[in-house]
Amino acid sequence: MSRTSLRLSPPAWVFALALAVTPGCDCGGGTLVRGPLTCTSGDTCPSGSCVDGHCAPVSASCLDHDGDGYGRGCPRGPDCDDTDRTQTGVEVCDGADNDCDGTIDEDVRSACGDCDPSCVSAGVGVGTGSRFAPDGATGDTADGVGLDADGALVLDSRAVNTHIIWVANTEQGTVSKIDTDTFAELARYITGPDGAGNDPSRTTVNSLGDVYVANRAGRSVSKISVLGAGCPDANGDGVVNTSTGPSDVKEWGTDECVLWSTRLDGADLLRSAAAQDDTGPDGEVIPYVWIGSWNRLLWKLDGTTGAQILQTESPTNNYGFALDGTGNLWISGRGSPQALGRIDTRRCLDAASCAAATCEGQGPGFDDCVKQRIPAPGETYGITVDFMQRVWIAGYGGGDRIMRYDPSAAAGARFQSVTPGFEMSGIAADGVGWIWAAGHGHGVVRVNADTLEYQIVAGTPGPYAKGMAIDQTGKIWAINQNGANDATVITPGPGIGDATVALGISPGPSMRYTYSDMTGQQLRLATNPFGYYRHVFEGCTDSTTTTEWRDLAWTASVPPGTTLRFRVRTAATRTALDAAEWVIVANVPPDASPADVLSALGVAGIAPGRFLELEVRLESERTSGTAVITPRVSTMDVAHVCVPILG
Repeated sequence: MSRTSLRLSPPAWVFALALAVTPGCDCGGGTLVRGPLTCTSGDTCPSGSCVDGHCAPVSASCLDHDGDGYGRGCPRGPDCDDTDRTQTGVEVCDGADNDCDGTIDEDVRSACGDCDPSCVSAGVGVGTGSRFAPDGATGDTADGVGLDADGALVLDSRAVNTHIIWVANTEQGTVSKIDTDTFAELARYITGPDGAGNDPSRTTVNSLGDVYVANRAGRSVSKISVLGAGCPDANGDGVVNTSTGPSDVKEWGTDECVLWSTRLDGADLLRSAAAQDDTGPDGEVIPYVWIGSWNRLLWKLDGTTGAQILQTESPTNNYGFALDGTGNLWISGRGSPQALGRIDTRRCLDAASCAAATCEGQGPGFDDCVKQRIPAPGETYGITVDFMQRVWIAGYGGGDRIMRYDPSAAAGARFQSVTPGFEMSGIAADGVGWIWAAGHGHGVVRVNADTLEYQIVAGTPGPYAKGMAIDQTGKIWAINQNGANDATVITPGPGIGDATVALGISPGPSMRYTYSDMTGQQLRLATNPFGYYRHVFEGCTDSTTTTEWRDLAWTASVPPGTTLRFRVRTAATRTALDAAEWVIVANVPPDASPADVLSALGVAGIAPGRFLELEVRLESERTSGTAVITPRVSTMDVAHVCVPILG
């Protein structure tokens, strides 16, 4: 990490001190010429300034070219009014405009914005010598952000750094954690207290990569961390006991990456799950998960603890969930009647607020209901939401169509369908405008999200595809059932015929009955984009000093509809940062650079430590098409001073 000191050299610093008391524009920087050693007024001094009975020094460049008694660089007359501007002084930090360019102390102030030469800074970003590296190459961490052509931070909802897909092994009662880059199975976990009787079927992944598994027959929900060896050491024995591969399945209750499990009283078959991540007042992520059972009950659970927040009645049967960018929970209501359900999670906050009657229909008077049931033109099965906030439903069990429901269209024209002529099951939307559906008996179907034109992807095995998912690099995963129990991975090309199809990926131990969100990309691509970037600054290393963090400065563009949030945490060691408290330093808008880190820490009652971790969170509103309005962060810089330890 680079460090840039702005200390002035001794001659310049002495000169600055001498000139600090002279009025006007001194335009200094040349050879110093001394006047009489003693004086009673400035009239007897070449510099035009008498200070404490001695003439102030003057630059040799202080010349009166036009004979008006005022020379460029001469402080005795009006500021810098000589007509000959060929002589330019050198700017020093003294509160005066030494080079007569109309700006005082430009480029020579310390990082603290004053003349304190002990204040230093360490920037990161474009042109700082420490580039932004969302890929982790420099040790920084990031999620949901990428770089533009200049190297500045911008939002990129496809840059989710989990690289994990979670695939349920239904008959074994486990879930497999698979690396989407290497295709290696990294771990396997029992998903509930009922072992093989768990019957896991619905997975949903939050923005951090953790998975919630709804055990269909076990009627329980479990949360499993993505961190592997970085999971909490729950028993405090100094070792994280967790699965390290497909053959290393820990007994129930002993794997420390299984964070909690909650049984849902009153449920029959659990068939729906959707992770939801809200943002708290301090910029923290507050996780929730919505779970639905076939008997029309619906729960909201605390994602951190598994505690039940609410239980309510669903507007339809629950067969699949998907969240959109405005907080609507969309429900595939398979069965009689065929319907699409909706719950406004912004207003369904507790049992009382969720007790409103279900509105049946669409358009004015229906769309603003807390709960809504919308008759569908075909059987509903798999469900997803694309980045245009359109709901997509795969038809199965008497249905042979793919349905699109556009809430922004006029009532009566919202449902559009394409009919390939065979049943569908799982369905997923990617980040570039395609819908991918598992065609029962015919392979994977790709649909143009705007025109509804479709093609079957050549080389995909028809009899087996069941679940569909998109990974963080845009690859398409079809999870195969029964005859294969493995995965087919499609790497899209420019055209449908240019796709690369990989077969037999990560064969499972048993039947894989799964078709919900397995990677978290549905949540990230459908909701309004956000991401963060974190960089650790190191302060004073001398044991005789302590670090005092000062100003946070940044250069960024923040278009309307976008925001930036800066927060910090500090500790004596780098490893201790993970447990340190976050403190918000600035919200943009309305705040402007620079922001006072020292003051923010003081208000929170936190003493500065040697290390400071800075996080910038970028948020935006998704626009039409694949476009995203994004803020752009070019640089971030935190100043600090080293304060001597007295005594």
